[in-house]
Amino acid sequence: MNIIKSYNKLEFWKFFPLVVFIFNPKIDIISIPNYWQGIRLDDLIIFFYLVYYLFTNNFRVLPNLINSKIIGFNWIIFFPYLVFSLFLGKFFGIDPQLILIFRYIEYIGLIIIISQLNPSKNKLLLLFKFYIIINFIIVLLQYFDLAGGFTSRGHCVRDPNLPNAYCFDKEDITSICFFNCDLGFMKNYVHPGGFLWNRAPGITGGTWELAINLSLSIFALAKFEKSWKTVIPYFVITIFMLVIGQSRGIIFGFLAGTLFISKNYKATILIVSSIFILTITMYLLDLFNFKNIINDKFFIDYFALIKMMVGTFTGNLPPGDKFENTGLYSMWLRAKDWEVAISQLKSSNIFLIFGHGGAGSLYTESLIIRIITSFGIMGTLLVLYLSKDLPLVLIVFLLITGITIDTFINFKIFFFTLLFLTLYKKDSLEIK
Repeated sequence: MNIIKSYNKLEFWKFFPLVVFIFNPKIDIISIPNYWQGIRLDDLIIFFYLVYYLFTNNFRVLPNLINSKIIGFNWIIFFPYLVFSLFLGKFFGIDPQLILIFRYIEYIGLIIIISQLNPSKNKLLLLFKFYIIINFIIVLLQYFDLAGGFTSRGHCVRDPNLPNAYCFDKEDITSICFFNCDLGFMKNYVHPGGFLWNRAPGITGGTWELAINLSLSIFALAKFEKSWKTVIPYFVITIFMLVIGQSRGIIFGFLAGTLFISKNYKATILIVSSIFILTITMYLLDLFNFKNIINDKFFIDYFALIKMMVGTFTGNLPPGDKFENTGLYSMWLRAKDWEVAISQLKSSNIFLIFGHGGAGSLYTESLIIRIITSFGIMGTLLVLYLSKDLPLVLIVFLLITGITIDTFINFKIFFFTLLFLTLYKKDSLEIK
């Protein structure tokens, strides 16, 4: 009896971190001056579990905790280059975000913890299912203004023409404190009806975070679930949430990724057909304002978009007023930031070769631009080499979403990617 109790207790502590990492909302336990994100429950769990594993392995990090067989080993290999590029930028006066070092170290800790927990394949698939269902319920409540949520930036009145302008800034956080930093409210909470353009984020910090995590969850279920019939309902409600989220770059990435989920062409045809039929049905019936979302977000001037992208790299970016009320203004704001990062990269041959670690903002608005500008030619080639064994569905998805989303600056997206790769490895071992 005592053995059973001990086993159940052990299973709880192995399962507990996964539940927190997936479902814990964006609530700061301790806020840090001049930073939007403070210390959260995720950070504390990583710290305590990592300390525990260090003690139980007598501080033998190599090879007990880190070795070539663990998921994420290539990510760890890249860490020295990241530090090198950051300090290179600092040395030449670019002022990179050195806080990235701490975020990267936290990710290494997360890799070690997941490796030690070694969750089963069925347990991971169950967590992905729960994640989709719970978000579906919360998104519906948020869409009909019945529930609020904890987002990365919280509740602020914003000008629709300036989607990145907030009513207060991180400089308002002037002291280390619990929860609200004397700002008069819990800074991460959005009240019901307070989401911009009614883009419901579910239990995540934003609609783009939700869209990426949902996509990874569906890819996992479609690729590793035994029965295809059980996956179709999750596909349906996921597409519904992607539409409400209105993150078109991620939707394009999701659609492209579905073509490479399975080597079984019949299964792929089934998935694509289901998506197509559902999309046409929602458009014709105009469910949840679907027709207006499609018209505004996807029926745009793609030639103007291409011209904008080319102008970003050539230094001939058109003025922003040309893109107001065209559905492309948010892309122009991204392109403006990219132009600055690219011009800094071109300012020195050293930066062009090795990068400058990233400058100005912690968030680059593009994974691809971040890699190119932060790490230069050498770093980009190294990233490509270290990514060569990733599953094709993930590569395609990251390449497309990475055009407009700085993917791995987000903790939960990194975690979901890690879980997907864990499933991929377990499935590969089963096949062998």
